[in-house]
Amino acid sequence: MKFLNILSIGLCFLALSCEKAPSAYTEAITDKNAASIYVARFTGKDQPLVTFPFTDEARSFKFNASFGAVGVPAEDIAVEFAIDQRALDSVNSGRTKAGLTPYEVFPADAYKISNYNTIIKAGELHSDYLSVDYFSSKFDPKKDYMLPISVSMANGYKIGSNKTIFLIASQLQEVAISKTNWSITANSEELVGEGSSNGRAQQAIDNNVNTYWHSKWQGTADKFPHWLQIDMKEESYVTRIDLSARQNTTNGFTKFNIEASKDGTKWTVLGQDLVFDPANKAFQQYPVEHGYWQFIKIVMTVGNTSTAASTNLGEINIYRY
Repeated sequence: MKFLNILSIGLCFLALSCEKAPSAYTEAITDKNAASIYVARFTGKDQPLVTFPFTDEARSFKFNASFGAVGVPAEDIAVEFAIDQRALDSVNSGRTKAGLTPYEVFPADAYKISNYNTIIKAGELHSDYLSVDYFSSKFDPKKDYMLPISVSMANGYKIGSNKTIFLIASQLQEVAISKTNWSITANSEELVGEGSSNGRAQQAIDNNVNTYWHSKWQGTADKFPHWLQIDMKEESYVTRIDLSARQNTTNGFTKFNIEASKDGTKWTVLGQDLVFDPANKAFQQYPVEHGYWQFIKIVMTVGNTSTAASTNLGEINIYRY
């Protein structure tokens, strides 16, 4: 019996000695110099925002404050955020030295911050999320914007170096719309006189500037206006039309209109009496009022001589965001 009692006491002692000591990561920290407050979404890089497709509805970016220490806060920590103009100025100084255009701060009506104040509760490592609601339709798509948001106060705790998030609304880049599924029609085509690889409307969208469409001239020539109508098969957000002249002549049209449609029936004029130079062999660019369209029509109205009846065109490119 005495042996059993001794054994029981030994086992109890062993069990107690094997219990884990309290983890340092759960200890309550009272020393404000032993911890720092930072932005939880900090990555050391810019935070790009989605701004396209444009919408009047708000998109959101969420962020919060975090407690950095071996342990947890012993008390609630009130944290304040602010728009950091100094951070923006610092970034722009570097961009200017690098020959880049400085960022503009977000337009005042382009965003709302849910709250500049939050709390990291005692025993917790993160605050509740705050949000930046932003409205993409308020940004100029040809400009770069930045909104730096920094921890500005932390209830006496140190503020970490990773205190700032940089929200970026970058200018949108135009890209050529693929012509894979396009179709094209014309009110006039030269089906014989320009050979087998030229003259037809299809040659204006074949991705080859050395082929060309030509209005009918053999027999009785069709007269101005001449038009080419493209069906892209689906709506795209059109931003620009580029035209390339026929490469082996200086003859052609000098004025034209751009029309657009969603259904091929109801048309909107995007550009009128636009000037085209048939002697310029580079693509000539025509920015248009941005919008969603499926059909684009090029209506050629004036030739490069007073007696010109027919005309031609090398290639049509349509751009979107």
